[in-house]
Amino acid sequence: MRTRKPLTVLAAAAIAAAAWTAPVQAQAPEGIAEFATAGAGLAVTAPAELETVPSLVPEREDFAFLGAPGDLVWVAGSADGTAYPTLDASAVDGDLTLGLDKVEGPGDAWLYTFTGPGLAEPLASTADDSTFTLPGGTTAMVVLAVDEPGEYRIELGAREADRGHGALAPRSQAAAATATAVYSLTAEAATTEEAATIDTDTGTEAGGAQTATSCEVVADGHVDIGPRFVDGEWTVQLRDDRAAESQWRELEDTVLHIPDTALFPIPEGDFGFLGEPGDEIHMLPQVQASGIVWPGWNTQDPSVIEGVPGAVDWSLEAVDGPGAFTLFLTGTFGGADVLFNSAEPLPQTIAVPQNTHAHGNWTFSEPGVYRLTIAFTGTTGDGTTVTDTADLQVAVGDATDPNAACSGDGSGGGSGGNDDEDDNGFLPTTGTGWLLWGLGAAALAVVAGAVIMFATRKRRNATAAGTPGDADGN
Repeated sequence: MRTRKPLTVLAAAAIAAAAWTAPVQAQAPEGIAEFATAGAGLAVTAPAELETVPSLVPEREDFAFLGAPGDLVWVAGSADGTAYPTLDASAVDGDLTLGLDKVEGPGDAWLYTFTGPGLAEPLASTADDSTFTLPGGTTAMVVLAVDEPGEYRIELGAREADRGHGALAPRSQAAAATATAVYSLTAEAATTEEAATIDTDTGTEAGGAQTATSCEVVADGHVDIGPRFVDGEWTVQLRDDRAAESQWRELEDTVLHIPDTALFPIPEGDFGFLGEPGDEIHMLPQVQASGIVWPGWNTQDPSVIEGVPGAVDWSLEAVDGPGAFTLFLTGTFGGADVLFNSAEPLPQTIAVPQNTHAHGNWTFSEPGVYRLTIAFTGTTGDGTTVTDTADLQVAVGDATDPNAACSGDGSGGGSGGNDDEDDNGFLPTTGTGWLLWGLGAAALAVVAGAVIMFATRKRRNATAAGTPGDADGN
């Protein structure tokens, strides 16, 4: 008999997103399984083959379900290097119950995710027939791993709950409300030494993104803003995770473009700081929405983890734009925790804990070009204060030309970080992009930013004598 586990982190994320309606005309995100309601039934789109990379089980208690520290496991991504390890139920009306079955193969398979503080949490396994619940309308970041070399055929089965009452569909409807995806994968025999070499030498390891040197307009996909040491200099950059191999970009050579599909009505309740209920604003939500860019922030680069033992201060110094900018977290029960608000005196500062990756709601009250002047400040192990300031460039609205926001000439560059070694990096090197670089607060932690930021000490530097960050940035 299967044991069923509710995926509470995803449920919390679903509640957090409930105050907002998903934008229309959005493209479906790539992943290892995309589910959709098809009439009275359930459809699934998934790659037929998965490629694997040998990895070593980290020396952490939360990974004990995979084996002892140092044991070999094989982590899977898509064979074509384009599908991210996500389970996408954004087009499903009801909750899904999912489980794994082994059709053939020498070992067992595990599907796992990460909870708020970045701890690995097993969801389903062929070893114990466990299942879990994926709330309808959500997308979950997951990892699929096997524990023995050889040929596998792994079946992912999904069953949709009753759309009206949240219970499993009646037996008479079960056939129409179920869907399966079967993956073929080969785990090539490897030694622990070879796996360790992959962990340290490939460009897709934790923090191992290459640096781009061209002005780029980012309109969808995942990006993060954060500090790193580049040739020994503390530098604020943007990590672009849209491709299989991530790239570090200079902020002056990058523009985030927010289309009108990201227009949302301001909800009732604790959102008066955004404007009047019902008025529309452009928003990049805390939970990923396909078809629009999903920006986050992090302190996960290995050079930062190794060089700065404590929290990093992130400051909003000024805002230049036609309207107001806010960044806030949606709480588990729908409230708002405002991190930055340009209508209030600037600068404003929050403390981001070490090895953090988080997301929030980014809002812009008017279309046009915005420049958000931000600074990241840290203290190294020897007590030296390091800081860097840069402008995040944003073009808001379909009518706004992204090129008008870009101040760079594409000449900015930096180191790829391939020489950095990170023991936390434990995800595949094919088709996993931004998930490759660290488990400190990865995967589901990014959609549960409120949980992460409970540990964040907000420090507002503005005083009563300060002036609001208006359109002139003063």
